Parts: sequence; C-alpha cells; structure tokens
Amino acid sequence: MTAIFSTLSVLSFFLAPITGDLADRFGPRYVVGAGALLMGAGLLLTARVHWFPLLFVTYGLCVGASVACVHIPLVASVGEWFKLHRDIALGIAISGIGCGTLVAAPSAATLTERFGWRTAFEIFGWASLITLLLCASLVSRPAILRRKDTANVIGMLRTRTFVLLYVGLTFAGIAIYIAFVFLPAFAADVGASRLAGGALIGYIGASSVIGRLGLNALAPRFGLLNMYKASFFILLLSSYFWLTGHNYTALVIFGLVMGVGYGGIAAMSPAVAASIFGIEGLGELLGFLMTSFGIACLVGPTLAGVLVDYTHDYKWPVFVSAASALIALVVLVPLRASVPNLTAETSTSD
Repeated sequence: MTAIFSTLSVLSFFLAPITGDLADRFGPRYVVGAGALLMGAGLLLTARVHWFPLLFVTYGLCVGASVACVHIPLVASVGEWFKLHRDIALGIAISGIGCGTLVAAPSAATLTERFGWRTAFEIFGWASLITLLLCASLVSRPAILRRKDTANVIGMLRTRTFVLLYVGLTFAGIAIYIAFVFLPAFAADVGASRLAGGALIGYIGASSVIGRLGLNALAPRFGLLNMYKASFFILLLSSYFWLTGHNYTALVIFGLVMGVGYGGIAAMSPAVAASIFGIEGLGELLGFLMTSFGIACLVGPTLAGVLVDYTHDYKWPVFVSAASALIALVVLVPLRASVPNLTAETSTSD
C-alpha cells in the first residue's frame, strides 16, 4: 500500500504543471470537472478491484491525476480573485486539506468498521464526485485574465528567486515526508504501540490547521515573507524534539510543532509566489513549484530507508530530516519580496 500511495503522491505533484497550464489556458472549471470524474471513477473502481496490481491504476493513477486536476487549479483561482488579503484567502482555502484530514480519517475508519472497506470507498467515491462537480460548477477565473496571453512562466522558472523557492521547498519536503514515513516506526522503537505511533501523524495534521490559519493571520502584521520564513524556522525547531525525543511525549510535541511549520509552508507558498511573480500564469507556475514536493517524496524517504536498512538505526531519518530542514531555512533566508526582473535574471542565468 505504501507503493500505491507513493504513486498517487508523485503523480499529483508531477502532473501539476500540466493541469496548472490547462487551467491558465481554459479556466479551472473544466480541469476541476475532469478531476471530479477521475476521483469518483478511481474510488468507485477501487471498491471493485480484486487484483492488487490494478490498484496502481484505479487508486494510484486515477486519484493521483485527480488531485493534480483539483488542487493547483483551485488554489491558483483563489490567488487570481484576491488582490487584498490574498494570503489570508489562500490560507483559508488550503486549510481545507488539514480539516479534510481531521474529518476523513475518522470517517473512513468508522465506515470501514461498520460496512467494510469496499463500501467505504463507494461512499467516498460518490461523495467526492458530487462535491467536486459542485466546486467545478462554481469556480471561474476573473474576467480580467480570461483573454490575456500566457505569461512568461519559463522566464519565471529561470530566475534566482524561483530557484530559491524551489530548493527551499524541496528540502522542507524531504524533512516533512521523512517524518510522515518514519515517525510511527521511530515511536515503536521507543516503546509506543502501533496505534499511538499512527496517532502522531494525526497530531501533525491537526496542528497544521493552526499553521495554515494562524501564521497566515499574522502575515498582514509582520509581513508575508517574514511569516513564511518563520514557518521554515518552526519546521527546523521541531527537529530538536525529534532529535532529543526518547519518549512518546517528546514525539507528540514534535508532531504538534512540526505540523504548525508544515501548515504555514503549505498555506503561504502559493501566496508568496503570487506576491512575487504576479497572478498571470499562476496555475502553471504553482504546478512547477509543487514538483519540488514530488522530488522530496521520492528522495527523502528512500534515502532515509537506505540508511535504516544499512545501520538498523531509526535515528538516521531524524538526522536527515533535521539537516534538510536546516538547509531549507538557510536557502530561504536571502529571499526578498521585490518583484524579480525576469529579463535581467534570465540573461544572468544564461
């Protein structure tokens, strides 16, 4: 199941530039509508699968492609509609991910216990299809953007500013994904039960809502970029509790602190990109930016897993995660809020 989830995650990130570009060209409604159909079909078909390899298609491929069709186009649409308080609007929108985790996880457990996992998938399939189709019918682009030419996204990608954002998010993603994958195993290594280890991921998801909403709410007072860098600092700070954690309580504190930093990074990344590069071509730009998490998902857990297999010590994922969080913060420190000169920075990179 881990391989299937990895397939879903990687696809959702690496397809994002394509779905973001399609949303920029044709509007988000059609792309989100396609995502609704893929999500519904993927979950409903998964409920009927009796051969494990097919799950890579019905769940990994269909649901992964659906996430790519829904996430970036909707986030970009929010960024395009709001000029004032854009960071708060994006934070509220993206906080839906954390809230969804809080609601969906216990709901899935309850439905599975009462009706079985196949029925649970069917219920989620129909619910997702109807909800996302409703979202598609309501979402649209601002009229001012509908007839504009495609922005010079390639020029944006070649700027020093984008490179700093991309590298910072890549290393932050490595720290985050290593925690998601290895924290339960580390908890078991210090004597916690499997249920208690799994609950740590729930604590991260719950506190991420605080990061998504709380740190965003402070952005108008202290500055969006300052709060964005503070999120990376909180992510690094959380590593201390994991590095020194020899009991379950310390790991709970780590999960809660890390969730705040992770939530702030997830919520403010689109707002930071929009504030620096503008809203034209925002969907495609965010799509390329989110591939950083795809790389992190592939590299981080794999590297940490190799070290664990070689040393038989679950401290190594902690070291890699902490080092990655430190590199992410160091890379983000030089980031400035001024709009980059695309021509100058592109010619410099040449």
